[in-house]
Amino acid sequence: MMNTLYWLTDDLRLQDNPALVAAAQGDTLTIIFCIDEQRFSTDRFGNRGMGARRWRFVQESLLDLRQGLAKRGQTLSVLSGNPREVVSGVLRAGRFDRVVRTRQHTINETATWQSLSEEFSDILFDEYDSSTLYLLPAVNFGESFPATFSQFRRSLDAVAFRPMAREPERLPEPGNFGLDSMVLQATGPSIVPRGGASAGKEHVDAYFGTHAASTYKETRNDLIGEHSSTGFSTWLALGCISPTQVFERLGQYESINGANDSTGWITFELMWREFFRWHARYHGHALFEFTGINGQRPLTTFYRERFLKWCDGNTPWPIVNACMQELNETGLLSNRGRQIAASSLVNELGLDWRCGAGYFEERLVDYDPCSNWGNWQYIAGVGSDPRGGRHFNLEKQAETWDPKGIYRRRWARESTTGPLDSQDYYGWPVEVQDRDSS
Repeated sequence: MMNTLYWLTDDLRLQDNPALVAAAQGDTLTIIFCIDEQRFSTDRFGNRGMGARRWRFVQESLLDLRQGLAKRGQTLSVLSGNPREVVSGVLRAGRFDRVVRTRQHTINETATWQSLSEEFSDILFDEYDSSTLYLLPAVNFGESFPATFSQFRRSLDAVAFRPMAREPERLPEPGNFGLDSMVLQATGPSIVPRGGASAGKEHVDAYFGTHAASTYKETRNDLIGEHSSTGFSTWLALGCISPTQVFERLGQYESINGANDSTGWITFELMWREFFRWHARYHGHALFEFTGINGQRPLTTFYRERFLKWCDGNTPWPIVNACMQELNETGLLSNRGRQIAASSLVNELGLDWRCGAGYFEERLVDYDPCSNWGNWQYIAGVGSDPRGGRHFNLEKQAETWDPKGIYRRRWARESTTGPLDSQDYYGWPVEVQDRDSS
């Protein structure tokens, strides 16, 4: 008798899911998803780990998966609490022979898995590469992980992506003990796109049903426009679709419409996502450290007033304000917009890059820890960028990517006209009235 616990993470789909395929090889199957309560608490910068828009997207994705599982005679239990404590409690309550999970790449998740496997040494713990293009052996660089993306890409030129996994023909019956699953209501601000594997597949099919892929290289830096982005990242972040699914669909498109630099650039973007995943696994805690992966301490500080103005889109730069307003109102932002916003926080405002990374974590519907924190380190000059950081000229960015001001008029509020700071670092007024003149 093989009783399996399948712990869902960023693999909320039935198709192309190696972890699910493995979990289906047993007699009973218990499927859980754990919501970390700490996601809804604020950090020292005032940011939460998950905002209302992403929480709604998560709930929609879970409801879609639950419906798909129900058609196959299975159930999904959504549990809330500290993930390690929750999973430990489930394992104590049931009689499991193994635990299956999609391989995680950030330090807390890998540490939790290791700790649980040590506590329950009589249970088999199996991880599978369901969220990446490559299998672990292909990127096992040991102690010499490539320092840059270019080195990473070149080292894997001759390595094939993992093959698509077939959806299991059958799923084992649910485990015979009940779990107190939380109620999912998909509450919060209504957003587009909609969460779930069904919506993700519809989007991928719709995108490749146009000729947008053939011009992607020309449009990918646009700040506005229907096809300024592929939009895949929203569903990729939760594993509603897999990068392998996107790559396979891209290949079908190229076989009909031909390949060019633009279609190749989509693969290039998937490789960037891949790089940041394995980069995070290698560097561990350093991905979230102020000094970054190279131990370089940036010359920044933290002015709360400046940070709040940046968050609210109330800075002296209309292009930055537009980016932040779009992020706040939609939970979405183009890659170019993210770079502009990040550069302004680090270089113009001189703030700690981690407070910006944390704010993106709260606000982005497509938040992915590896890509988010890796890209912020890249901008701040403490990551994998060989140039030592990126400083964008804001006026030039506006002239190049919004020459007619369409984007700024749509999103930006009136820019700050007064001084950037009303208080200094210690909280004293920047301008103190002369007492003798009063």
